[in-house]
Amino acid sequence: MTRRATSPLEDSQLLTESSPATPKPDYQSYWPTIGSKDKIPGWLRDNDYILEGHPMPTYSYKRSLRLWRCLHMETMNIWTHLLGSVAFIAVGFTLNHSVSLSKELDFTRGDVFAFGSFLASATICFGLSAGFHTLRSHSYNIHHLWGRMDILGICFLALGAGTSMTYYAFYCRPFIQRVYWGLNLFSAIGAAITLFDTGGGGNKMRTLRGGVFSLLAVSAMLPILQSVIELGWTRASNEIGAGWYLAEALSLLTGVSVFVGRFPERLSPGTFDIWGHSHQLWHTFAVLGGAFHVVALVAAYDYRRMHKIC
Repeated sequence: MTRRATSPLEDSQLLTESSPATPKPDYQSYWPTIGSKDKIPGWLRDNDYILEGHPMPTYSYKRSLRLWRCLHMETMNIWTHLLGSVAFIAVGFTLNHSVSLSKELDFTRGDVFAFGSFLASATICFGLSAGFHTLRSHSYNIHHLWGRMDILGICFLALGAGTSMTYYAFYCRPFIQRVYWGLNLFSAIGAAITLFDTGGGGNKMRTLRGGVFSLLAVSAMLPILQSVIELGWTRASNEIGAGWYLAEALSLLTGVSVFVGRFPERLSPGTFDIWGHSHQLWHTFAVLGGAFHVVALVAAYDYRRMHKIC
């Protein structure tokens, strides 16, 4: 006996009815439903210390996009990275405009490659992150699809960051540049393969994701560490902006620490449901780290421009 083909609407209803934790969706509702932790399905449970403000499954792209106009636990997660993505696009256009108007600024293809690789990767990463937090409550399948897109974006960011800082750290040593670029690429691919099965969510995978992302960041920072060892702190700060990379590393480390530890919401469950929970802080520190990275690239470019070497 063959089963007749079903429409996407019927499929979502079957999925909904098969899970006692998922209420039957109201397809006539204009606004997405916001509920408590006890009412969301297991695949949406990511933090037991956030009690209220959870978007319920929408089973609608339009209703999910309306989350941009609602107040809930994902509001700041969406907007910090949506605005962050737009900001890095704006930085790219501003730099391009400044270079085209200035007679003193002379961007080589290498400079365009360094700045472009980071700004593009940051734009992609934060854009995919905003997309994930917008659509994670759409349905089970869309949740896991966009969880993988979120992971892919983070790997892109690590690759772009490592590529750009390596260019200036070993400006006169192309062989070492290529070695580190290969290491960055291998690390990003390895992290993506390791984390793709996590689907971007779940309490049990939080520590694994945090650990892998930390190792990915460390591998991207290795060129700076080698430069500091070879040049000393003062020269590395002046020539490649090492101080700004330190600020970036501290920002990312702080963000990962609060994300994995679920601070501050674990200290007072329910208090930080809408504002100030760990995932929002992680997003903020990630964007701040990206800003520090851009400043470091500008410092390294200025040094190379004023000190003709190689």
